[in-house]
Amino acid sequence: MILIKYLFMKNILTLFFSFLVFLSFAQERKPDFVRELPPGLKSECAGFIFSHFDENNITESTLIETILGSDIQSYNLLNFHGTSGNNASAGLFTGGSDAGIGLDSGIILSTGFIRNALGPNEYAGATGVLELPGDEDLEALIPGYDTFDATILEFEFVPLFDTLYISFVFGSEEYNEWVGSPYNDVFGFFLNGENIALVPGTGDRISINSINNNNNSEYFIDNDDRPGPFCTEMDGYTVLMTATGIVTPGETHSIKLAIADAGDRSFDSWVFIGTEGFTGIDPGDPNEPNEPKNPGDHGDPDDSGDPGDDEPYPLPLGNWPIILIMLMIITFTFFKFRKSI
Repeated sequence: MILIKYLFMKNILTLFFSFLVFLSFAQERKPDFVRELPPGLKSECAGFIFSHFDENNITESTLIETILGSDIQSYNLLNFHGTSGNNASAGLFTGGSDAGIGLDSGIILSTGFIRNALGPNEYAGATGVLELPGDEDLEALIPGYDTFDATILEFEFVPLFDTLYISFVFGSEEYNEWVGSPYNDVFGFFLNGENIALVPGTGDRISINSINNNNNSEYFIDNDDRPGPFCTEMDGYTVLMTATGIVTPGETHSIKLAIADAGDRSFDSWVFIGTEGFTGIDPGDPNEPNEPKNPGDHGDPDDSGDPGDDEPYPLPLGNWPIILIMLMIITFTFFKFRKSI
């Protein structure tokens, strides 16, 4: 009988501790809804200038033609999925070099509002909710995740070359506190249905969990401070990167440029594609470290970005008072039960 009671209590404790772990990840996040700068008022630092997709002056064709190199024979719009106007999830950008991203101009796609990427870094979780569905192709890249607020630009093109190069930068507000959590914002460049936006030298898709201070850190720039060392709201972003794919000259190919929130609609992410950065001209190796990578050592408080530091990120635990109370109840119950037997 005592053994049965002991096993029962052991199972109860296991369930309680499992529930605690679940709570640590399932906590409700608190997004920051960024105030909009009044007309004529500039950012406090030199950085991005955005032109919002508005279906009039900035159209789907404007977005496509901005990134196409002169070696693209023709193109045909297939689909655009996003928001327009003041809360646009797509548009044009200039001032990228001032913002520190390695691309001076091009187009931007976002899981929220493109304007939320304006610097300086003032918020822990800048968020624009699009109320749009996610994307199945992106969900296939991160099995087990649901996606939300997808922005997609999809078109056909006829190249005059045999190798496609796309110059881009990916950034997110999910860095650094949500790395390794159930929130894993993701994007993809689907060439003829296959994603070519990969971590260099691997088959891994690019997301906040695959490039950060701990994983593939040579491709990561940490801006997670208030304000950060660079003039952008993004808490972290990749160095200038290149996606590469094989094509056939003179034949029609399809490309789908897509980005989405994963896990929930909070905390924006962005992908930037350079002007004439969709081309057959090899940009060389853009993946050189941007020095100083983290000026003034504005990195993770655990210095997990330092070379040779393999310490994992702390779990994004919250609601500590509730967790501590539950631990006390479990401990008290356990010792009371032991005393009774």
